[in-house]
Amino acid sequence: MSVMREELHHLVDRLPEEKVAPLLRLVRDQLGEQPIIRDLPFIGMLEAEPDFAERSEEILRSEGNHSL
Repeated sequence: MSVMREELHHLVDRLPEEKVAPLLRLVRDQLGEQPIIRDLPFIGMLEAEPDFAERSEEILRSEGNHSL
């Protein structure tokens, strides 16, 4: 990596978060790249019996999930 690229990496790492987005747009414009569109995280709701949380480990074990 060239000295200029290393300096650029170092300077970008020091930027406050609110300054990153405008700089990212500038670099993307220079490369002619479209911004990456990220999907929002899944947010869901579950309706269950009151003891569902207490029984969650038991339920997962019965479903064959061995990562507990």
